[in-house]
Amino acid sequence: MNIHIITSSYPANPDDPSGTAGLFVRQFALELAALGHGVVVQPVARKRVYAREPGISIVPSPWRGGDRELASMNLMSPGNWPVFLPFLVNGIRNTLEIDDRYHIERTLCMWAVPSGIFGLIGKRKRKIPYDIWALGSDIWKIRKIPLIGKRVLRTVARNADRVFADGIRLCEEVKDLTGVPCTFLPSARKLPPPKEKIVFADSGTLKHFLFVGRYHVNKGPDLLVKAAARLPLDIRESVRIHMFGVGPLEKELRSMIAKLGLERYIDLNGPIQAQEFSNYLAGVSFLVIPSRIESIPVVFSDSLQTGTPVVSMPVGDLTNLIRESRCGIVAEEVSAGALASAIEEAAAMDKGFFREGTARAYERFEVKKAVDRWLHFGSAGR
Repeated sequence: MNIHIITSSYPANPDDPSGTAGLFVRQFALELAALGHGVVVQPVARKRVYAREPGISIVPSPWRGGDRELASMNLMSPGNWPVFLPFLVNGIRNTLEIDDRYHIERTLCMWAVPSGIFGLIGKRKRKIPYDIWALGSDIWKIRKIPLIGKRVLRTVARNADRVFADGIRLCEEVKDLTGVPCTFLPSARKLPPPKEKIVFADSGTLKHFLFVGRYHVNKGPDLLVKAAARLPLDIRESVRIHMFGVGPLEKELRSMIAKLGLERYIDLNGPIQAQEFSNYLAGVSFLVIPSRIESIPVVFSDSLQTGTPVVSMPVGDLTNLIRESRCGIVAEEVSAGALASAIEEAAAMDKGFFREGTARAYERFEVKKAVDRWLHFGSAGR
């Protein structure tokens, strides 16, 4: 089958750390190609060059926004319209050209908007069935757009042949918003195995915690910094927090760390590559997910692969997943104080205590299972 993947997230190469969602899309495409399918990926042209991958053709849609994420742009700001509107026009043209040139048989839109708009046009103009796969951030952003946000979501979903979402609760939310049944399909990727365990200078005397994600208010990196400041002094002296990411809060985070006198306890960094991430996961005690709003982030399944438990806010599906599998600790509420208490609890526990729980939880997130489920779920259309 010739498959067309339309996405706003795709890495320039396997080591591009610009977005975990994009790295997952790449993994999904590679798995499809390995099964013998023809795969054409249509990303937003944020990068000048995309590395060639076996069995995958990459045909980017023109983009005037440089390396800016589409997801981080305010679509209601007139200042962004000269970027977004030409992208829509060029994306539609690119979609139809790909459909014709590569004899596309099915389209997978990652994610609902704007990819679903292109899939809808392809169906109406070329009769090609399309599915949408929604992310939480995708849905939460678009539904806030006055007047047209929910209408666009409904139109895209109601014309799709199948609708998926990467969260269990998110599926319910998508159904409530659009009136269309939605199926859970986890977004996950296969990290490279650790090449070497990170060895920290303290020689194992401290507990190390890791954050990897966007420096954005939704992901809560500021809550993690404030939580560190609330730790009792003896606990704070026994832990170190390593943060990796990019985003609009980076300068504010650096300022906050300095103002609170946390330079000794928090190591704030830029983006992290997959191999280094894997190495860090093997070396730290816990991954921290301090999000204010979340579905099931890809970093959750990343951590499970290496047997690394998580400390998480009680958001999205994470509360039930973590407590049912016993693969980490969940804060009592979304606040810096509650997160500090959860980190304090984790600091007194051994990573090995969660080994069985992380293995059990990861069984649901293997990317090969997600590919198989997408290929064989239901009928070809409704």
